[in-house]
Amino acid sequence: MTTHHDVTRTQNRTNLRAGGMPTWLTLTLVAAGLPRTVLADLNIVPPESGLLYYVLALAPFAAWLVVAIVRETTRPIRDFLVLGALYGLSLVVVHQVLWNVGAGLGHQAPAAAVSFAQNVAPAFQDLVIRGYTIMIAMGIGVGSGLAVAVVAVVAKAVRSRRSAAV
Repeated sequence: MTTHHDVTRTQNRTNLRAGGMPTWLTLTLVAAGLPRTVLADLNIVPPESGLLYYVLALAPFAAWLVVAIVRETTRPIRDFLVLGALYGLSLVVVHQVLWNVGAGLGHQAPAAAVSFAQNVAPAFQDLVIRGYTIMIAMGIGVGSGLAVAVVAVVAKAVRSRRSAAV
């Protein structure tokens, strides 16, 4: 007779053979970062403005770390690099969509991007600023994904050692 425990164990093995993080989990972890991005770009919760901002900014990454440590995966680097790339793309989309939302609202270009853009012809400055912020957003996303991937690899190694010792 098959028990619920046997079915769950078989499903877990099947998921591990399939390897990667489920799409729903990846998209949920990406979406967890959107409130901070939107609220900061609209200046509703300005960057570094207090406890709420830091909770919105750090809680999604805490969730990433929990998933990296707790969830078994056969491809942790790929899983979290994909997650990071998608998160970076979400930053790009939000920043670009909210760029010109009302006076005093919307995404404020980083001072370094504005300074960098002053080195090109005025006709190209907006393009350079947008390109600069796109590269920064993608760097944040992929860099975050890579950092959490390292944690996931270490967690996988620890789990492997523990199961080998048993």
